[in-house]
Amino acid sequence: MGPLIEVVDQIMQERGYVPAESLEGKTIKMKEFSKKYCGSKAVPWIRLFIFDEFPEVDFKNGGWVVNPRKTAEGSRTFIFEKPAQEWLDKHRCEIDWNAKLP
Repeated sequence: MGPLIEVVDQIMQERGYVPAESLEGKTIKMKEFSKKYCGSKAVPWIRLFIFDEFPEVDFKNGGWVVNPRKTAEGSRTFIFEKPAQEWLDKHRCEIDWNAKLP
């Protein structure tokens, strides 16, 4: 990387610009979340063993998933990708990945 690129990167970072590949502010849907972060687990499995087991992930509780289940408030579930990834990095050992749906 040349010195000019390094200077430009530093200026952009100081001004709060995020790289195009950044997850900052991006949202994803359940199917993509399952594939990228949950080993392609079924959506009902994710709702039961992640969203229900860890209520702190609900956006209403300061988390990263909006409408983890269909309610009168909303039916479309979407996930803020960066905080979801960070949370999963910290909590992956607390999730029972071998749990079976009832």
